[in-house]
Amino acid sequence: MKNLITLLLPLALVGFFACNSGANRNASDTTTAADTGITQDLAQDVNKDMLQGDSLRGDSKAMTEAAEDGLWEVKVSTDAQTKSTNAGVKAVAKHMQEAHEKANKELLDLATKKNVILPTAITDAKAKDVSQLFEKSGTDFDKAFLEELADAHERAIRLFDKTAADANDPEVKAWFGKTLPELRKHLDMIKQEQAKLK
Repeated sequence: MKNLITLLLPLALVGFFACNSGANRNASDTTTAADTGITQDLAQDVNKDMLQGDSLRGDSKAMTEAAEDGLWEVKVSTDAQTKSTNAGVKAVAKHMQEAHEKANKELLDLATKKNVILPTAITDAKAKDVSQLFEKSGTDFDKAFLEELADAHERAIRLFDKTAADANDPEVKAWFGKTLPELRKHLDMIKQEQAKLK
């Protein structure tokens, strides 16, 4: 019975994901597929089962990690544009939202082509961190928001650098390599804004 569940779960999730991928979207929504509640851990488990013996199995882990980071980035940057009263911080947040929506769409297109399932929701732990961040206000919020962005970009740069060097699939390797310089520009932009708030 356990083996049957292991075989059917990925198929059910893929079907659910495919059926819902167009739900709740409009023409300007470029974030990812509709939130079907698939977290990074669940996506990785499904990919591990679906991609057994496939060279993409290792690459899919980096793809799911990048996708969840991208979801977080869009969420926190979108909300920060309303929360912050600082014009510079708002401008950084807007740039991050738009750039990461574009990157999320590119990654989703690549994952769809490679039959890799991506997360559509951030974990409860990350959602809790977002809630705690948004309890702050004024300059405290701006500083904490920029610090979170800087930390997230430093982690992303390490992930993208490693994947651009080590990925098995040439298209996965190329996408991570192509996106890496943009992440470095983002980090520079964030640090410049942080310096203004000191």
